Amino acid sequence: MAHSMYALKPVFDLDAKVDVPSCMYSLPVIQSSTPIDGIGMTKATCPISVEALEARQDAILARLGQLKTQVAAYKQSLGLPDTPASTVNVAKTADIVIRCSPSFPAFSLKGIYSLLTGSGLTVHTSCHTHCTVSSLPPNVQSFLPVTEVPRSSAQVRMTLIWTEVGKDCELMVSPLTQSVIKGETNILRYFSRLFPTIFPYETLPNLNAVDSMLDNVSTLLWAAPRERQPIMRSLAVNLAKTAYLAGAGISVADLALYSAIRQLGLDKDLQPELMRWYLTMAKQLEGKSSRNRNRNSSMRKSMSSSSPKKADSNNKKSSEREKSPRKEPASAKKGKSPMKEVKIEKNPPKKSGKENSPPPANSGNLMGKEQLFEYFTKNGIKYNNLDHPEVFTVEAMMPYLKNVKGAICKNLFLKDKKKNLYLLAAVHDREVKLNDVAKKVGAKELRFGDESVMLDLLGVSQGCVTAYALANDRNKAVKFIVDSALLDGTHSFVNFHPMVNTATTQISSQDFNKFLGITGHTVLKF
Repeated sequence: MAHSMYALKPVFDLDAKVDVPSCMYSLPVIQSSTPIDGIGMTKATCPISVEALEARQDAILARLGQLKTQVAAYKQSLGLPDTPASTVNVAKTADIVIRCSPSFPAFSLKGIYSLLTGSGLTVHTSCHTHCTVSSLPPNVQSFLPVTEVPRSSAQVRMTLIWTEVGKDCELMVSPLTQSVIKGETNILRYFSRLFPTIFPYETLPNLNAVDSMLDNVSTLLWAAPRERQPIMRSLAVNLAKTAYLAGAGISVADLALYSAIRQLGLDKDLQPELMRWYLTMAKQLEGKSSRNRNRNSSMRKSMSSSSPKKADSNNKKSSEREKSPRKEPASAKKGKSPMKEVKIEKNPPKKSGKENSPPPANSGNLMGKEQLFEYFTKNGIKYNNLDHPEVFTVEAMMPYLKNVKGAICKNLFLKDKKKNLYLLAAVHDREVKLNDVAKKVGAKELRFGDESVMLDLLGVSQGCVTAYALANDRNKAVKFIVDSALLDGTHSFVNFHPMVNTATTQISSQDFNKFLGITGHTVLKF
């Protein structure tokens, strides 16, 4: 059977000699069946080829060393830190170049600067105007504060360029490759990754909710005016329970919404929760304690202060008219001049009723912290005072009052549609809905009152509102809306600011009732 198969010739001669070009590296012939002289496994390693490889490797390493030196020199010329690429130093960053339109300034940059410097970082800022921008509006001429920190030693270097880029500002990540990040919300995300401890974002437990808020803020900038209020209501859902949008601390969502409100001028008609949040943000980020509406009120005051001069001039004109021989017979003939005089006397009260200007300020000096303590002692009210750092919200104050007994209270200065003034006090963890409170006390459309009026009547500013300020309202122009739990003995003690937000003063609930009896204010419980 073995001899019945066909014999096949070899397809390939494994022992054939193959001429290898001299320009190629010599490799062993692994399929060789018999040794071939000069080819394959039997060939010894050539020392000349090894030396050539070593020389080539040395040349490559030398070239890499030259490139490293050139890169280090270029980084030094740009002022970049000379640190290894493997290490990340968040305390010192490269130049952050932001291009922004003067018509849509990114107000979150002010908050970024404030939080960075408040965290102890040195920040160098510089602002430039592109040649395409003829002039800057007054509100952006001194947008970022001028720092005295040298550029080379600053940990953070921010450069702002005013140029027409539309509503979406741009952050240039790499000037060499011209890669940019568009949109203020995306720029805030970038800062949160550079400084995660200062701008919480990715570490937040409600990250998805914060992302949704940032998307809503971006939509708000491009939405039609009639579509803005529903977006604002969706963003203010959590403000009834927390001080800020994402929790107890400022996040990138707060910075983004604050900037959008400033850009669109929506600070005049905010919901109560949003207005309280907005005033807190303005106070912390820009040191502002009032809003644009207060500016308008101050303008109205200046106009009203100048009105007597106008009235005097009008009186002079009327007297001149009365002296004219033509008008005297006419007025005497018709006998209407007395009626006109009566109308002129009636008009000012009607006008003042429409404007409902605030009651006159209390005469005499308003009490401060020390004068309040003297007032307590004089009236037999015992008190305990605890000094602490300056705070603007109840949430920020709570860590300093862990060992304090009794009700820790929050306060609001309000007005209604008829311009009646109210001071509201409640336990800090009670949810206060102004619409429900208004119905219960018989007020109409409660809203936040003007800080200038509060300062004139009660002697306290935003962040220092306290029920103790009723002692300054000697004319009783303010009605007191109070949580019934503060008066019915539910809490043994009550705690309020003593006219300043750097301390908290405790008195018993009995003395608190006594205090309200001494001031004589109208008390409305809810």
